[in-house]
Amino acid sequence: MAALTIRTGVPMRRLLYQTQNSHQTLSEGLAEYYRSNGERVLPPSSLAPESAALFRSHDICHVIFGLDTTLADEAMADTRIMFSCDVGAARYAQYLATNKDARTIFKEVGYGAALLATVKTFPRLLRAFVESKRQKNKWPWIPPKDFEQRTLAELRFEYGIRVV
Repeated sequence: MAALTIRTGVPMRRLLYQTQNSHQTLSEGLAEYYRSNGERVLPPSSLAPESAALFRSHDICHVIFGLDTTLADEAMADTRIMFSCDVGAARYAQYLATNKDARTIFKEVGYGAALLATVKTFPRLLRAFVESKRQKNKWPWIPPKDFEQRTLAELRFEYGIRVV
């Protein structure tokens, strides 16, 4: 079963976790992300063990970088993960290429649709790349457990993350 259904339409309404100086904790932001995407995103606890860790880290990145689940923001999430996280582009690409749930999602969305969204989102992707170079530190792909109780504003300040 796929863990995500990509929204191809108009952007969703902005949520609290998407504001730069959100006072939500990372845990609260993640809960809001799951609540607002209930029919599109499966929580990692409902996935096979080989997919749970990958999708939990991916979902946390949606929250810390202030992204929704539109196709454009999925392209942004992948870009932010590759350049703004300590997982790096090669390792993240390997996860996507070898995880069966990730491959299923790409097949469902369609490689052409994903490529088109990437092209349309290019100016934002470029800004995300520039922001990755301005960051103080790379965001940890697997954040420490105690980060869950820290505010998004505090974490974003500490890592130099700007919502693009």
